[in-house]
Order: sequence, then structure tokens, then C-alpha cells
Amino acid sequence: MPFYLGRRTQGDLILFCWHTTPTKESHSHLYTAVIGPFKSRVGASYFARYGRNNPHIRKVRRTFRTADDAERLAREDPRMEQAIIEESMTDEERTIALECDAQDQHEYSPQPTLPLPVEPTSWQTVNTAQGETSCLTGLKTN
Repeated sequence: MPFYLGRRTQGDLILFCWHTTPTKESHSHLYTAVIGPFKSRVGASYFARYGRNNPHIRKVRRTFRTADDAERLAREDPRMEQAIIEESMTDEERTIALECDAQDQHEYSPQPTLPLPVEPTSWQTVNTAQGETSCLTGLKTN
């Protein structure tokens, strides 16, 4: 199924699949314009990330004239390696990879430490006149 990029009023591009060529009647309520068709998600993603309004690509004489150009450039660009790998995965493999990635993020990203609020309770009395706080002592820690 071909891939398309829909331009929203905010200017961002949204990747979507559609079984026929999108028309004004079918998609104008969602997008101000539609770009495509692209052969793969990789080519469409590459255009959305690097091809739109990118003068550096034009400087090396690699302009986007067709969706095939975006596809070819995407497959040549090392930045798209992960997207190309994901494209060849089955839905089950992709789900497992996303779960592993989420677990890695949870295990390896620094956990925010929030200060615990200290409020006077039954075991702690505050003497604000003298600026003293008395707390329980003699707690067993073993």
C-alpha cells in the first residue's frame, strides 16, 4: 500500500497509508496538501525529516524531484539504517523491539529524585519559637 505525507495547517507532515490516490474530497478535512505516493515508509520518513526545506541536500546536487529520489537517498543515508531495519521486521518482532527499548529506557535513564516533604507528625514535634525539631531516636536498622 502506498504511503503519503499529509501537511496539516500547522505545517507539520503526517505519514499515512491510503489504498487509492487521496483526493480533495477524501482528505481535505484532514490536510491542506498531500505529498506522495512513496513506495515505503522509509522514503516518506526521509522526505519528511531531511528533504523538506533542506538547503544542504540541494548543495550536494541531490534534490528531491520525485518520490523515487527520496527512496533512493533514504536507502543511501546511514541515518536511516534503523528505519530500514524496522521496515523488514514483522509486527511481532517490532512489538518485541519496542518493549525492549522501553525496558532499556526505564533501566538506564536517570530516575528523578523528588524531595520528600517533611511535615510535623505524631513522632516529630516542632518548636518554632526556638527553631528546634525533636525526632524519634533509637530506631532499629538491622
